[in-house]
Amino acid sequence: MAGFFGLFDFTKPGKGVDPNAPPKKPFFRFFELFWRKFTRFILLNLLLFLLFLPIITVVFRFFNQWVVSLDPDFYQNIIQQAEEQAANPPAEGEAAQGVVLFSILQDILFRLPVSLPFSSPATLGEWVFLFWLLLSLLLYGPVMCGFTYMLRNFVREEHAWMSDFFLRMKSNFKQGVALGLLELFALSMLILNLTMQSADGASGWTSFSVTLAKLISPLLMVIILFTRKYMYLMAVTFNISVFNIIKNSLAFSIVGLLRNALVLVIEAALIFAVFFIPMGDFLLLPFFFFSFTGFLSVFAVYPLIHKHMILPSLKRESGEDAETGDET
Repeated sequence: MAGFFGLFDFTKPGKGVDPNAPPKKPFFRFFELFWRKFTRFILLNLLLFLLFLPIITVVFRFFNQWVVSLDPDFYQNIIQQAEEQAANPPAEGEAAQGVVLFSILQDILFRLPVSLPFSSPATLGEWVFLFWLLLSLLLYGPVMCGFTYMLRNFVREEHAWMSDFFLRMKSNFKQGVALGLLELFALSMLILNLTMQSADGASGWTSFSVTLAKLISPLLMVIILFTRKYMYLMAVTFNISVFNIIKNSLAFSIVGLLRNALVLVIEAALIFAVFFIPMGDFLLLPFFFFSFTGFLSVFAVYPLIHKHMILPSLKRESGEDAETGDET
């Protein structure tokens, strides 16, 4: 029996696409393509979740520590409120008051050995996690290249097998490492700038620098989040240098401003659901979040790359072929 009742059987043919059918509106085409590859999206999401688990763990740990720094009694108040509600259940006919509870996944990730081994001696768990984290950081870019290649082919309604994911990781390894480390470093610095405590009582220059960093960081973060939507897509579509990828991505972040902003709003809503909706992280992160947001980004920005880069390249190639034919 192939797959689980046929759900994960990637060998059986799909129902195909009618070439004479009128083009669908982007909204309906997006969900049609997503549903058509739904099991493949789940598999890709699980793969990214496992590969990025150390990074996700650090993000959760940092988020929780930041929340506690803002309100030391935040989690204690949640637990106390839940205990009070359990001890005093509502009377018959009365509505129960909602209590914000975080998922089991957040608790698991918070308890993983994420402390870097600065203690002496470091525990085996800390060393294992550190190695896993460094490997995850190194492979982040190549994984994104393989992932984006799959999504691009889904948007173009071309075949993409799971083996292509790893082949594209290998062929774009150097570019992926450079782009991934640049992205993670830039986002980390901006997040630290946004979450750092205000410099109360500091000298005038220090206070001014901290305030300026907090004001500029949101704008820079938006630009990076816009730019990253194009970086890996260009890396797997064109044979160009990392410098040109970043330069073109910055240009596209302005050209596609409206669609970039719309995608970012949807991504922000899903991130809010992951952190603040009970069981949101447990349901979204392993099975849905990465594949949906990734496919949404590629679906939204690929038409711009096709229009401004692929079509002109094809026209130039056809013109060169025509000139060569005339000479012979």
